[in-house]
Amino acid sequence: MKTLWMPQDQTYWYLNRTAQPACHEDMKVDVAIVGGGMAGLHAAQAWSKRGKKVVVLEQYYCGSGATGKSSGFVTPNAEISFTEFSRRYTPEKAHDIWDFITSGVNDIRANITEYGFACDYSLQDTLMVATSEDALKEFKTESDNLARFGYKTSFYSQEKVRQFIGSDGYHGGMTYEDTFGINPYLYCQKMKNYLQKTGVMVFEETTVMSIKDHVLVTAHANITAGYIIVCTDRFTPELGLLTQQVAQVQTFVMISEELTDTQMRGVFPQKNLLVWDSEPVYNYFRMTPHKQLLLGGGNMKFAFPSVATHDCQEMFTQLVDYFETKFPGLNIQFKNIWPGLIGCSKDVQPLVGQDKNNPFLYYVTAVAGLPIAAAAGRYSAEYYLEGRTDMDEYFSPYRSIIK
Repeated sequence: MKTLWMPQDQTYWYLNRTAQPACHEDMKVDVAIVGGGMAGLHAAQAWSKRGKKVVVLEQYYCGSGATGKSSGFVTPNAEISFTEFSRRYTPEKAHDIWDFITSGVNDIRANITEYGFACDYSLQDTLMVATSEDALKEFKTESDNLARFGYKTSFYSQEKVRQFIGSDGYHGGMTYEDTFGINPYLYCQKMKNYLQKTGVMVFEETTVMSIKDHVLVTAHANITAGYIIVCTDRFTPELGLLTQQVAQVQTFVMISEELTDTQMRGVFPQKNLLVWDSEPVYNYFRMTPHKQLLLGGGNMKFAFPSVATHDCQEMFTQLVDYFETKFPGLNIQFKNIWPGLIGCSKDVQPLVGQDKNNPFLYYVTAVAGLPIAAAAGRYSAEYYLEGRTDMDEYFSPYRSIIK
């Protein structure tokens, strides 16, 4: 792969973006959602469907944070596998958690199909590829565990996996079904438009500067809310909330020029897939409906920055070298690269639950993965209005952190 220039440092999804006007009037609502990403918009949908007056306050534009900077993978497996959940708890509890995350996959799919969201929805099974024999053994265990509880999964040897991916650089892998890719920024914008039609107020370019009791203070208005749902991911500590529980981690995503049919078949001989490997800081890639390759990854050097790392020649070179090694000779050119910062807890599980001192205040933060963000946003309404608490053991911000 011969690339002669550094791609533009620009989140590809954000080209031609627009924003709603800021909030300029004081108001009282049943529920105020802080943050217009996947979690915040699904929280707004859940509360609104239950008859509540809802406002969403987004500091930039919906999808401008971790959601919109992601690669748009919609799969149950984000940062933690079913097997790892089983180790931390029990297989039965892992099943409950996996079903919860899968419900988020289904929520996103249902919105796209029911309301006709044009967001580059692309059905693609997930393929996890092993970069070592030890990793392949882990995948076999993962596949067996998922199959035990009825999930659609298959395990493949190196020879067999070569039929699905045009590379001899992996030791084998496993798949699971009913997953898909999206343009995550477009999804958030379509959600915003849909929510506004149902009566939800959405204000972009509206930074919440502080929360004082039931009042959210912004630059131009104060909003009084019965409930406040904080869906600000890595920005949560900037409100003076969960300052010891939320850190930020960084990954990088690139998008290519349009591929030829030959190049596409060189990556995926049969059909497009959502792929990531077994490296500790994993690499991942998929094809968009516009014949572009999305390629992402990271390394420990840039994993925990205080601010986003831009124009990172080292990461660009690392990702290009990785793909050239696995898929030699395809000569794929990349036109955009961007960093993404996401919130992360000490044990990588989300921080979802009620504030210990303010019963009206609820957190949906440090959520890695679009499906679990969607499910956790919905869960906030189920928690308060329907008494649902079955996920608290796993996601409460005050749980015992795994050492």
